[in-house]
Amino acid sequence: MPDLACSANTLRHADLATRIRAAAGAGFTAIGLRLDDYRSCGLADEAVRDLLDEHSLRILELEHTWDWAAGEPAPEEAAMFHLADTLGFRQLNVPMFTEHTRTELVESFGRLCDRAADHGVLVGFEFLPYSSARTLAQVWDVVAAADRSGGGVVIDFWHWFRSDAQAADLAAVPADRITSIQLCDVLPEPLPDLTTEARHHRLLPGHGAGSTAELLDALRRHGVTAPLSVEVFSDDLDALPPAAAAKAAFAAAEKTLATYGQLATAPWTTSLGQPGTRQ
Repeated sequence: MPDLACSANTLRHADLATRIRAAAGAGFTAIGLRLDDYRSCGLADEAVRDLLDEHSLRILELEHTWDWAAGEPAPEEAAMFHLADTLGFRQLNVPMFTEHTRTELVESFGRLCDRAADHGVLVGFEFLPYSSARTLAQVWDVVAAADRSGGGVVIDFWHWFRSDAQAADLAAVPADRITSIQLCDVLPEPLPDLTTEARHHRLLPGHGAGSTAELLDALRRHGVTAPLSVEVFSDDLDALPPAAAAKAAFAAAEKTLATYGQLATAPWTTSLGQPGTRQ
């Protein structure tokens, strides 16, 4: 069984300490965070680090939505990179909801990657079918043109299924430029508002209508070894106690990978090194 991260949005209503305990108790070896989770947790950095160490967890990814192509770096970046320097996380996951020219996106993504690299952080560009970067081809075009070794793409199963992506689309993207894989599933039919569906009605991995077996096989054949996380935005999951929600998410991912075949994920570290180390 490969290491699995519990996405920030799978336990999105749990406070940070509860989330850490629930994720570790379920079997996860890493978590994801939203920037606001960190800024509002009410814990000093040392206390968060102690909790992570106590439960042998790492931080895989940090998520925040802002217009990173607007011009000057946003003030929020100071908090992001402070977290990278003090607690460590592997990658920053970014979508784009504002319309920009290709040139603006390419240049801005390159500069963001440069700033992130100063803190040992990768940047994964995520396509969302209801954003301004809707397909794998669109985000890869930007990442490839920016040509930064620390830049790549995030593949989220929900976005893959709802953007009608095909296995053949992976051919254009080098396997080592896929920064992470986010496991989840979709309803049999799309809801009228994809944003609402994506944020409230995702299903656990292997519990929906997505061609999960086909996509896992395609990723495996393509040689993808990116870290795996479980990202299930779900009102039904939110209604469960955090420990129960985490166990359901982990069990679904574990069964899915056992049924359809695991990915040979490569070892990874946070920007601070191995889990539990102090810098």
